Amino acid sequence: MKRISLIPIVMLSVATLALSQKALDNNKVASHLFAGTWKANVAKSQRDPNHQFESLRLRFEFLEDVVLLTYTGVNAAGKEEGGTRKLYPDGKDHAVAGADGFVKVTKWLGPRLLESVGMKDGKVVGQSTYEVSSNGKILTAKVKSIDARGRRFEQAIIFDRE
Repeated sequence: MKRISLIPIVMLSVATLALSQKALDNNKVASHLFAGTWKANVAKSQRDPNHQFESLRLRFEFLEDVVLLTYTGVNAAGKEEGGTRKLYPDGKDHAVAGADGFVKVTKWLGPRLLESVGMKDGKVVGQSTYEVSSNGKILTAKVKSIDARGRRFEQAIIFDRE
């Protein structure tokens, strides 16, 4: 009877457990750093000329394996907008509701940095990163994407904690 070494199996299990624990640890730390409401500091932000909103607030909430990102604000035309997005920071593809063929991959790049990448047909069509400053008072959101008119845009929005 051929003996199978359990060492590689045990090592793989330990590595998988360590990676899972690291993701959980990042989520726990991040939930304290990100949680709450953030108000855009328009004067400090670098907004795209085609995306000149008047005001913007983000709210991060953490529910087990989901990050709820709620946004509210007033667009350039003075109209209120808002909505909530569910982010699953597990590094896996998740279908985007209401957008056939689009998937979003969200993952922690560290306890203060969350990245979300949007793809269609395997090609990147948008990327957002959210980073909390070391003092926990400032959130920087960097967004690269394509708007509803098919125009590429890029902006860095600075938020202050409320």
